[in-house]
Amino acid sequence: MRKTVVSTTALLLCLSLLAGCALGHKQWPEASRSENRFTLKLMDGERVDDCLVLQVAVNGSVDRLWRASVLYEAVGDGEGQGCAGCPFVPRKAQHFTRGQEGFDLAGNILKLSICGLEPGVEYRFKVSGKSEIPTMGLQYTDVYMAEP
Repeated sequence: MRKTVVSTTALLLCLSLLAGCALGHKQWPEASRSENRFTLKLMDGERVDDCLVLQVAVNGSVDRLWRASVLYEAVGDGEGQGCAGCPFVPRKAQHFTRGQEGFDLAGNILKLSICGLEPGVEYRFKVSGKSEIPTMGLQYTDVYMAEP
């Protein structure tokens, strides 16, 4: 009987120690926000013929910017176009990845251009940036209008 009590007590002690190791706050590792974050701000946007040429300031951890995308939609009464007073719903996107043609980052200025826009049509657009760290969220500029 004494042997059973001792072994049961030892087993309960071991289980409580193991259970204590499993307790605690658990979460996925996350990048340091202050060291690895960047923000985007549109400095200049200009329509040149059927192209939209943009200059975007990248502040913070510029080297973490891996992909930039221009999200845009035509504004008008035609099919597949958004209305001027409606919420922004990008219908098209042009993606630029670091190391590819069109991703022109000099210092903290990112130059992007998209072509093939319809002449005489207004467009709404915003720029998004994706970090090379998968757990970091997307960064966006405000929504802007590009008049023909």
